[in-house]
Amino acid sequence: MKKTKLLSLLAIGFLGLGALVACNLTPNPDPTPDPDPTPDPDPTPTVEKIKIGLHSNLGAGAGYSAINQGFFKEEGIEAEAVVGAGPALATQVMNGDIQISFMGGGVAYNYWAEDPQIKLVALDNLTDDDRLFANPAGPGKDLTLESSLEEIGNALKGASIGLDLTKTPAQFLTTIIDGVNAIMDDGDDIWYTDSTGVKVPNNLTTYNPDNEITVSQVDSASTAIQATNYDFVIAFAPSATLLEDLGTMKVVCKTSTHFADQYKPSTWAVNADWLENNEETFKKVMRGLVKGMNFRRDNPEETCNDIEEITAGSVMAEDLATDIAIWLGDKEQIELYESGKMAEYAQNILDADRVGGNADKVSADASVEKNADFSYIYEAAKAVLGE
Repeated sequence: MKKTKLLSLLAIGFLGLGALVACNLTPNPDPTPDPDPTPDPDPTPTVEKIKIGLHSNLGAGAGYSAINQGFFKEEGIEAEAVVGAGPALATQVMNGDIQISFMGGGVAYNYWAEDPQIKLVALDNLTDDDRLFANPAGPGKDLTLESSLEEIGNALKGASIGLDLTKTPAQFLTTIIDGVNAIMDDGDDIWYTDSTGVKVPNNLTTYNPDNEITVSQVDSASTAIQATNYDFVIAFAPSATLLEDLGTMKVVCKTSTHFADQYKPSTWAVNADWLENNEETFKKVMRGLVKGMNFRRDNPEETCNDIEEITAGSVMAEDLATDIAIWLGDKEQIELYESGKMAEYAQNILDADRVGGNADKVSADASVEKNADFSYIYEAAKAVLGE
């Protein structure tokens, strides 16, 4: 009996010990918490900064809207507007102080230099803004927009003309002279002497003194004020718009009326060294710029507001004319590229610069194939159209 009781007590003891050991063998909870199944948010996208040169007019409007409407930001680009005149901006983009800039015809000769620091990468618009005005009291008093180039040329012989030789009127003067001389008899060509004493165009065999035009530099902002001091002036908006409103001079020639096949568009330039080292960034810039072009094409009045806002009111939207050009967008850029017109219009620019007042600055080896690259605007236009 005692033996049986002892065995029972031992069994109970072993069971208790087993339970205690079992409790002690239970693994402790892992002190490290489970990883959060929610992935970390994407890191902040890299914002790349550029400076973009803009003229204070609607010609450069695509750049203004690309900034103000947020199109550059959509592409990860923070763009700072540098507003200025053509020569100053051309110098800055060539020096690399700004990366990309709108370029008017007056400084386009810089594309064709012996060692160009910039590359022509886009056409901006097919401008119809430059206009030849005749003084009703001068030799062009009988001219109208329906007058022939021969009639215009005969009126220009021995006449005086005022224009801003640093901007697009300089190219328009070259266009007029070339157009007139193409139909004139040998020895009856019109020409002028530039500020350095060089006869322009430089490709004539005879310079009849009776046919010389007296050309004077007139700042574009004051053209309307000084217009009646000359037989003719060449002006663009807002001075041209003011002249038409005042009625003191009359329009007798525009690109659309006399030179529809000879457009010399405003353009966009990029610093060549920067492009070589920042090609992917530049592709983003071009996509943003094409979006700005689309916006201006479809909403020119809103682009005028963008210009007024970015220039802090130094340029008023109400002073900008919107019917002065064919505004190019993605579809138009693609059509111009694929049809060959883009290269043709660039060739018009080069041809004009070869015989214009800056012909001595144009390299004999310059060509559209060498000095321009429209592949970026073409690819950007296709990308934007496909979005």
